[in-house]
Amino acid sequence: MALARRGRPRKAGARTAKGRLIALPDRGNDVVQARAARFARCQDGNADQQVGDQIGRAWAAGLLDGQLCDGAILRDIGRRYGSLYWHEFAAMAPRTGALERRDRSAANDGGDDRPGEYFRILDGLARRAGRDAVAAMHSLCVDGWWFPDVDQPWIGRLIAAEVGDTGWRHLSEPARPGDRTQLAAAIETLVRMVEGRRE
Repeated sequence: MALARRGRPRKAGARTAKGRLIALPDRGNDVVQARAARFARCQDGNADQQVGDQIGRAWAAGLLDGQLCDGAILRDIGRRYGSLYWHEFAAMAPRTGALERRDRSAANDGGDDRPGEYFRILDGLARRAGRDAVAAMHSLCVDGWWFPDVDQPWIGRLIAAEVGDTGWRHLSEPARPGDRTQLAAAIETLVRMVEGRRE
């Protein structure tokens, strides 16, 4: 009589009542986990899902708070502007490889019927703040769109000063007085966009 061959070994881990393996949540690689740990105490512990880009990290550090409108609204309108900017100027956008899960050149439109028209409205509202303010807002919301893990030096210094860490990459340099001026100009532009949308 022949003995049966052993089948595939059972995977270790917690299981449901029906015997299916419970999938563990993906916490990301070491860099993502370190960034989440860095901002874990910020915004009453609710910032870990919002630190994927530099405007999210600025919000988590509290740099967008204390304005006429909520900092989360400023964060969201900045992200929306960045998305619409690269939708509008897709021909100038960097080309990404097919190895990514989604193509960022066709930015997430969130269901807008006419993203180009909405971009022109937001851009017109932003331009009322002046050239320097728009340049500061672009540095915060648009310039880092394709490389969200890298902060512009001026915002990186301000975030490091607020979070209170000294060992995070190049951020041992203290914040400069011009950094706060640039942040104030960027916030002024974001507030104009929010207020203009309400009218």
